[in-house]
Amino acid sequence: MTTEQLRGSVRTPVVSAAVMAHPSRLAEAETLAALLAPLRARVALDPRPDGPPTTLRAARAAWAAIGDDATHHLVLQDDVVLCRDFTARVEAAVREHPDTPLAFYANWNSWNGAATRAAALQGASWVPAVPGEWVPTLALLLPRRDVTALLDAVPGDGAEPEPDDVVLARELGARGRQVLISVPHLVEHVGRPSIVGNDGYGPRHSTCFADDVHTPEDEDLHAPGATLPATPETLVHRPHGHSRVVLTRAAAGLPPLFLSREAFLRETGFAELGRAHWEEARGGLSVPEDVLRLCEEIWYGGYLLGLLTPPATRPPSPRMLRVVLRSLVLGGSAGDPRHRLWLAQRVTRMVALAEHAFTAGTEGRAVYGAPGPLPEERLAGLPEGRHIWSRPELAEAT
Repeated sequence: MTTEQLRGSVRTPVVSAAVMAHPSRLAEAETLAALLAPLRARVALDPRPDGPPTTLRAARAAWAAIGDDATHHLVLQDDVVLCRDFTARVEAAVREHPDTPLAFYANWNSWNGAATRAAALQGASWVPAVPGEWVPTLALLLPRRDVTALLDAVPGDGAEPEPDDVVLARELGARGRQVLISVPHLVEHVGRPSIVGNDGYGPRHSTCFADDVHTPEDEDLHAPGATLPATPETLVHRPHGHSRVVLTRAAAGLPPLFLSREAFLRETGFAELGRAHWEEARGGLSVPEDVLRLCEEIWYGGYLLGLLTPPATRPPSPRMLRVVLRSLVLGGSAGDPRHRLWLAQRVTRMVALAEHAFTAGTEGRAVYGAPGPLPEERLAGLPEGRHIWSRPELAEAT
């Protein structure tokens, strides 16, 4: 069914909701479901809580809880906090994009989080998810036809110990369904101990939570916003504390690639200019030598964001800029307990450093133009993006 057909056949979308949970978190799930009373939210528990650790069983139960009369279904995980006016914003989003899967959260250190930052800095309210990464499932809404297709594709007992975000990426991708991510995000991740073993990634928070960038006095919170027309082709990503560049190649439908920020700046002709700006910035830093490298990575992350962000007709507010840079600073070192506390205690100072770098990058772009694409022969030697977590050292060979 096309968007036009849906609009013609369903004048008033009906959204149902479910909260997926492990039985050990029943109380939290019931509390969250109570906040979603306008959506008639149900709690869906893992039917085999003693089975192999996976989110898929509870997720399937939650998707199967779609209301009989619902045109859309929203599934949330039990460890999220809702933004102000959450239900009204979700209903507005469905009216704006009635035939589109919608995600209302992206982890601050994922590719989708990097795409969210790119969209926020361009003043967009939605950004297409990055192909090749999992679908964010902490707060995901699907039209009924997607729910039906998902239930048909996943066995009723949810036997496979696959993550639900990976399964959703595969099943939606196989049918050519594009997920849009809201900017800002409508939920925040609480960060309770992970049942499926994700604690090694450190705190997992929103890239930009709506309540951090809007006050109750802000107007037009539910007004339709611009959608970034495509997934950004070049993203700044900080896994393991290092600033990397991910080439999504979304337009070509090819697997993402990644390279070091040094190689990207060298190939695009900005290495010397960037180095001069960094040397000036480091002169104002008074930090121990063992964290100077960390500060350099943060600075270059902000600098790359400035270089890669085109001028916006609706530039981000100062508050939005600080929020997305904060997620770049803290999210990039979330899995590094040695530096995580140091950064948290100096977050204002480090965000200011990233903001200084972002300004230098935007000024460099204004004077010298945007970084050009890498030649095809250069792309042939880059590692695939899927290795960025398990083999980050591949970036240094580029």
